[in-house]
Amino acid sequence: MARHTVYAVFGGILAALLVTTSGQAGTPAVSAHRRHPLLQMPIAARVVVPKGPAWLETGFGSVWVAKILSKEVLRIDPVSNQVIAHIPVGTEPELGMGMGFGSVWVPDIQDHTITQIDPLTNTVRRVIPVDLAPYAEGSIGVGEGSLWAITSSRDTDAATLTRLDPESGAVIARIPVHPKSHGVLVAFGAVWVTSTGSSLLTRIDPKTNTVAAEIPVPRQPLFLAGGEGSVWVLSQGEGSLARIDPATNRVVANLPLGVSGEGGDLSINAGYVWVSAEGTPLTQIDPATNQVLGQYYGGQHLDTMRVGFGAVWLVDELHGQIWRVPVAKLRRARRPR
Repeated sequence: MARHTVYAVFGGILAALLVTTSGQAGTPAVSAHRRHPLLQMPIAARVVVPKGPAWLETGFGSVWVAKILSKEVLRIDPVSNQVIAHIPVGTEPELGMGMGFGSVWVPDIQDHTITQIDPLTNTVRRVIPVDLAPYAEGSIGVGEGSLWAITSSRDTDAATLTRLDPESGAVIARIPVHPKSHGVLVAFGAVWVTSTGSSLLTRIDPKTNTVAAEIPVPRQPLFLAGGEGSVWVLSQGEGSLARIDPATNRVVANLPLGVSGEGGDLSINAGYVWVSAEGTPLTQIDPATNQVLGQYYGGQHLDTMRVGFGAVWLVDELHGQIWRVPVAKLRRARRPR
């Protein structure tokens, strides 16, 4: 997903569509007839934004994009495909965005803050000081009456899951978790944390603020999402997607996707599980069968994605664009020829 780097611009939109030859995307693990070059992706619209979009989220009837270079959050109307608001935030809004409690929450890893945005007025309501961990990739959790963020002391990677009151910003609890923990999810009545260093998914009970389970997953798990009855974890080390049953705390499936390497993203919507990774910007998975339905390969820095409003929203970081790809057109593209 977001990277702690500013990329040079390579002229022309065609550069973003060329097939990558780097090994970052790993060995293809999906059958050839389900893989498609990026040039075949049915892009319906390209929303032009300033260079350097870093993170993307959906909520409150809009698509929200965090920007590093311009230090702002952009709000996009999914009907008109137009930017309808520019909201100034902190120095480095790279650590994902949270939606809930009537607000948009934007962490800043350099300023060590979480900015609360009011979607009714498109203005900053408050800035909360939080000693966020320094790692640029990850997420925050919103739910179970609280905000949840990975924090550390003295810019180390000795991680703590910090629970915050969304009304006052006060710390409610500090829960030790494994080093190199960066991804946080609130789902199924629990808080879930990935540790890239320990290759574990930790389950926290919000009623007691204690660890309820530790679940081994493939190497370097980072991004995670909840939906379709499961918790899903994208592991950068193996380029695979683990499916965890929250009723048993067990991995019930591990899907090899061939998308190992830095970056990546994960979204669940429209009845499917969606994965994005460097060199493989979109993989669509049927949760009923755990089968890959289609995978697009190629391009550069196209690994930030969300699904909502009937479309896949994909960040073209090099050219300052947000692509809108209708889900319905992707379905038609998979029909046998």
